[in-house]
Amino acid sequence: MLSDDQADEIVVEVEDGPSGLQNYPSSNRIVPEKRPLNSRLSLVSSLSDVNETDLQVFSHQDDRKGRQLLRFSTSLNESFSRTLYSSESTGLDAPRASQETIQGQKLIASLIPMTSRDRIKAIRNQPRTMEEKRNLRKMVEKEKSKQSRGFLELNCCAQCLNSISLIYRRSRNSLSEVLSSISLWQKTLKVIGGKFGTSVLSYFNFLRWLLKFNIFSFVVTFSFIIIPQLTVAQKNHLRFTGLEFFTGAGYFSDTVMYYGFYTNATLGRGDSGAAYSMPLAYIFTIGACLVTCFFSLLFSMARYFRNNFINPHIYSRGIAKLVFGWDFTVTHESAVKLKQKNLSTEMRENLSEIRQENVKLTLRQQLVRFSAHLAAWLVSTGTATACCVAVYYLAENNSEFLANHRDPGAVLLLPFVVSCINLAVPRFYSMLGLVERYEMPRHEVYSLLIRNIFLKISVIGILCYYWLNIVALADEECWETLIGQEIYRLLLMDFVFSLADSFLGEFLRRIIGLRFVRSLGLQEFDIARNVLELIYAQTLVWIGTFFCPLLPFIQMIALFIMFYVKNISLMMNFQPPSKAWRASQMMTFFILLLFFPSFAGVLCALAVTIWRLKPSASCGPFRGLPFFIESIYSWIDTLSQRPSYLWVVWIYRNLIGSVHFFFILTLIVLIITYLYWQITEGRKIMIRLLHEQIINEGKDKMFLIEKLIKLQDMEKKANSSSFALEGRASEQPGPLPVRGHDTAGDLRFRRPVQEDNPRA
Repeated sequence: MLSDDQADEIVVEVEDGPSGLQNYPSSNRIVPEKRPLNSRLSLVSSLSDVNETDLQVFSHQDDRKGRQLLRFSTSLNESFSRTLYSSESTGLDAPRASQETIQGQKLIASLIPMTSRDRIKAIRNQPRTMEEKRNLRKMVEKEKSKQSRGFLELNCCAQCLNSISLIYRRSRNSLSEVLSSISLWQKTLKVIGGKFGTSVLSYFNFLRWLLKFNIFSFVVTFSFIIIPQLTVAQKNHLRFTGLEFFTGAGYFSDTVMYYGFYTNATLGRGDSGAAYSMPLAYIFTIGACLVTCFFSLLFSMARYFRNNFINPHIYSRGIAKLVFGWDFTVTHESAVKLKQKNLSTEMRENLSEIRQENVKLTLRQQLVRFSAHLAAWLVSTGTATACCVAVYYLAENNSEFLANHRDPGAVLLLPFVVSCINLAVPRFYSMLGLVERYEMPRHEVYSLLIRNIFLKISVIGILCYYWLNIVALADEECWETLIGQEIYRLLLMDFVFSLADSFLGEFLRRIIGLRFVRSLGLQEFDIARNVLELIYAQTLVWIGTFFCPLLPFIQMIALFIMFYVKNISLMMNFQPPSKAWRASQMMTFFILLLFFPSFAGVLCALAVTIWRLKPSASCGPFRGLPFFIESIYSWIDTLSQRPSYLWVVWIYRNLIGSVHFFFILTLIVLIITYLYWQITEGRKIMIRLLHEQIINEGKDKMFLIEKLIKLQDMEKKANSSSFALEGRASEQPGPLPVRGHDTAGDLRFRRPVQEDNPRA
């Protein structure tokens, strides 16, 4: 037992860490120091000593740009917070106050030489209140203004650069806030992700992404094609009956909606005005839209591939973020509940994937499953082939059918049959999943996507063959307008079938599952079928933009309506996936399918149209030309005779019209893709090594804990024996050894932690 005098004393041990500054003495020894606990001020003084001995003031670490950023330790924050205020009000003694004042001055002196950007980052990253950060910044600026004009004073150019940098950061932050505030359906997407997971959310993200594409295409075509044509357009004398909304013919044929309405004249303001060639504007605007879509698809694929396949947190599944991360800026009750639901859904997805990856099958089970998969693929391939043969036969005889039936609704037969195939066959493919029984939901979605894309792209390929080899060569008066009407009817019929399926099919399935056959229950959202509907419609839009420039506007309205329809149907008629799985990599796969074979097939079809087919002689901006591309050839020949435009001719001949340039560009893209793949494999290895290192560090900690327990037992035995010897002695016992008492106290403090958690 301790005496009363000894009980009024406390021993504080502080272990010095490695210092980041040369001004402070660095030592790894333990310094004992006694402080009386007779008053509250004495306790504050002891704590100040602890903070003073914490020598790890700054840690200079390289940020992502390779700069040295200043970061404060937690104990330094407490010490400097005391320095911000008057030390006399705390009642500290003069030597201690002077030491802390010197320490605060050193801290401020370390901040002054830093650049404005690094100093702002260093202050912003501190775990302080906003008031303390403001006081710290004011003190640094005040001390900086007191410095003599010399090395620390910025010159005029540096001040201008700092001002420009500050204005740029503020404008960028303001712009990001504005863009986030006007982002479409931000709250709705969070609700969908929290309730149904990232797999269902990927469909709605993909829909919004396509909507942005169509908005851009419509703005470009409306600005450079439609508005110039409206300035010279004549009045439409056809009668509007309302049936044009379904057939696309009649009144709409003589409007800016179709190719045949546009003129081939050169618009200008007299002899001195600037000329505006409609053929060049038409072909360059469509080409600019396709080129922009091409690079946007490449950039989006690279960005999603980097975020979902290369970043290390994907392989570690982000467990640390889910368990230990929380956004403390979320304070509203509904937002907090939504954030909690999102975190719980992500945890279920991670745990479900971990459990599914550990499933092991026997040889017999593997053979049975392989046989089921092989049979399902044979059946699906045969079904797709039969559908393609039916569409080809119907398309080949469609001209004769329309010649024999003068009814205006007869033109809807081909779009109706194609839409029925696109609605029924993907549902049949989904039923095959009951036979295959994939363990991983991702594999089932991938197989359905491949089957559906094979079906839909094959149907579109047959239709393109019908349009470019039968309709275009049939000596029709304006075959481009006829193709535009066919694509419009296909797109409209697909949209009507999607609405009917959402309002009737999914609603009836909900009633059957809840009232008549309760064993079925609510259905799950079919991601593959719905995504392929979007890809199919977008492919038609890209093909039809050349023949119907207003098609992006029609698709934009359809996507906007479809989002709300699918959202309402999802909340009413569907349940969350029974097998939770992460779909962070699905967006990459969706964009890949949209790029190939969808966008690649569109480029092939349009290339055949522009380079091989003869335009109509009586309509359109290319009337009278042998080929569509002939307008560009004649324009280049005209520019080659003007010396001031020879650079345009050189760009066309050496870049746009050169096969070698596109070969080199393709080679560069392949090399970049290979490098990204190698980075992915390297980071996988890095994650595995880091996991092994964490396991080894855990073993080392267990070894040190065991050693600490043994040392604690030895100290207890030594203390008990020393107390017994001192009790038997006749002389007055002296004060306990400072080192032994302190070590025992420290061990007694750590003992209950180990007893409470033996598996630490």
